[in-house]
Amino acid sequence: MRRLFPVLLIASTAASTCYALDLAQAYEQALKNDPQWASITNQYLAENEKENLSREALRPTVGFTGSVNRNNVSPDTGSSYSYTGTQLAIQARQPLYRADLWKAYEKAKALTSVNEATYRQKQQEQVQRVSEAYFNVLRAEETLGASKSEEAALKRQLEQAQKRFDVGLIAKTDVLEAQAQLDGAVANRISQEVGLASAREVLASIIGGDASALSSLRTDFIVTTPQPNNPDDWVKLAQEKNPQLATARFNYQAAQVAREEQRTSYRPTIDFVASLSNRDNGSGNAASFNNGRQMAAGIEMQWPLYTGGRTATAIKQASYASDAARDQVTSVERQLTAQTRTAYLNASADSYRVAARQQAVKSSEAALAATKAGYDVGTRNIVDVLLAERNVYAAKRDHANSRYDYVINTVKLRAASGQLGEVDIKELNGWLGK
Repeated sequence: MRRLFPVLLIASTAASTCYALDLAQAYEQALKNDPQWASITNQYLAENEKENLSREALRPTVGFTGSVNRNNVSPDTGSSYSYTGTQLAIQARQPLYRADLWKAYEKAKALTSVNEATYRQKQQEQVQRVSEAYFNVLRAEETLGASKSEEAALKRQLEQAQKRFDVGLIAKTDVLEAQAQLDGAVANRISQEVGLASAREVLASIIGGDASALSSLRTDFIVTTPQPNNPDDWVKLAQEKNPQLATARFNYQAAQVAREEQRTSYRPTIDFVASLSNRDNGSGNAASFNNGRQMAAGIEMQWPLYTGGRTATAIKQASYASDAARDQVTSVERQLTAQTRTAYLNASADSYRVAARQQAVKSSEAALAATKAGYDVGTRNIVDVLLAERNVYAAKRDHANSRYDYVINTVKLRAASGQLGEVDIKELNGWLGK
């Protein structure tokens, strides 16, 4: 059977000999080229301006108005006349007592804290997103490599079985069994080629460039249990540093202020207002007596006495929203505790699983050697050899998967505890070969 994607795989091999993209470079490209991250950053900057808008509402405002009109007057008595009237005015307003604006500003500051925490969460998600996409490609490459080796080994077994059959040493069923095992290996390899191509497309869409040549995960990188080696310590870190929980807490603060903001609708508003206006209706006509300049300054107060029940309803609505935000904090705390404990257990188990899987590879290779020796002396059959052969490569794939599970679950644990950042990219990058 012909292999899928021959051009792609050959090109990838050639490229890898010239240049390999490491995780740090992939992350840097993602920050520059990923449209999803660009959207997140611009949204963060836009949300940060809300605090400035609320603060500026407390500052004085100055407005200018002007008009020029051509007027034709035809009185019942007297002669008709026309004149051009000009009116100019400038007004300044300074809030003196505006509880509503101050509460709106306080709420905006709380929402800025929400925005900052949300952005930190998105930064963690970006680190996790790039890391998982990168290591998923490496996982797919390694499992595909094991499948190719398995296919080649089974092909050799088929050739040997065919030779033995040709000289009458084995039955036809042994040849057919070898062919069946090879066909299964070919099917698996094709599926993994598709999986590799798909994983590369995911990474390429994030970094905005080629993902066919990556630095590989070193076989000698040190696998250790999570430190601190206690799930309660990780949960405590998560409660203190996780940005998702911080977002929920700041949202609750903002909701409490929003409730107080609605209560200010019962209070008066007091502004200082000053204006200067000038009217010019020309001269020599009956309208010219309105010509002149006027200056005014004073205090303007508004006090809503009855709003049809709207204020009471708005306060009730804000109270419910505040209670919902408080309940959301509790919900996030519980979810985060479970998520952190699960991440710790997975990372801890993976640290032991890697060693166990490595030993399983050695054991399966020893079993294969013994089975082949038994086959040569007639105590084992071809089926035993083929199964032992496949067990070796299944063990190698399991070992590879355990290594990548360890890496990804370590990333998830640091994310749950609120500690995942660019420094982790540098640490993970040290686990890669050149």
